[in-house]
Amino acid sequence: PAGKPENSASLEALADRFESLPLYFMTFHGGSDVDDVLDAMEYAAYVKDVQHIILDNMQFMITRNNVSSGKWGGNSHFDKFDMQDVAIEKFRKFATDKNVHLTLVVHPRKEDEGTKLGISSIYGGAKATQEADTVLILQVDGRRKYLDVKKNRFDGTLGHCPLFFQRKSGRYAEQLEVGASAAKIVKKEVVAPRKESRKEIKSSSSSMNTPKKSYPRTSYDDILDQFTPNK
Repeated sequence: PAGKPENSASLEALADRFESLPLYFMTFHGGSDVDDVLDAMEYAAYVKDVQHIILDNMQFMITRNNVSSGKWGGNSHFDKFDMQDVAIEKFRKFATDKNVHLTLVVHPRKEDEGTKLGISSIYGGAKATQEADTVLILQVDGRRKYLDVKKNRFDGTLGHCPLFFQRKSGRYAEQLEVGASAAKIVKKEVVAPRKESRKEIKSSSSSMNTPKKSYPRTSYDDILDQFTPNK
C-alpha cells in the first residue's frame, strides 16, 4: 500500500529501472500547434534516434488560434476538418521522410451506444484513414471489448483480437489473466440468468415475441465457451 516506508526502496528501484527505458515524453497539453509538435518529433528522431512516436490525440493537435492568426492563408472558411486534413498530410510526410512509425489516436464520432464502429465512424474527413497504413478500432458492444483491424496496407489481412482485463496489472491483454479462475472470469463476462417470479413472467409475456439483439460472434466468444460449465 502507498505510504508505507518499507515500500520506498522498492519504489525507487522501479523508478530507476523505468528511467533506463528509451522512453521520452513531449510536454504538449491541450490545443497544440501542429508545426511545434512536428519540430519536437524531428528533434527526437534526429537526436534521440526515436523510431516510434505516439500522438494522443488528433483532436488536441487542432487549435482554432491558427485560423485567426492567418497561418492557414487567412481563409475564414478554413474549418477544423480542413485543418485536420493538413495535419494528417504533414504527419504522413514526416513518417515517410524520417522512416518513423507514427501512431495517431483519433476519437470516433458520436455514435449510438452499442453500434459497431467502422472506418466511416472516425472523426473528421476521410484523409485520416486514406493516408494511414493500418487502422485499428477499439470495439465495445456492451458485453465485450476487442481490437478490430479495419485496414492493413501491408498484406490486406483483417481480423479482430479479444481483450481481457487483467486485474493484477490493470491492463488489457489478448489472453486470460495467468492464475485467474476460469469460473470467476465467466461469471464476470457472462451474466447468468436468474429465476423469474410469476409476477415478472406475467408482466413480460407481452414482449416474449420481441426479437433479441444479436451480436456478431468473435473469437472472444470461442474462448469463453471453453470455460462455460455444461448445463
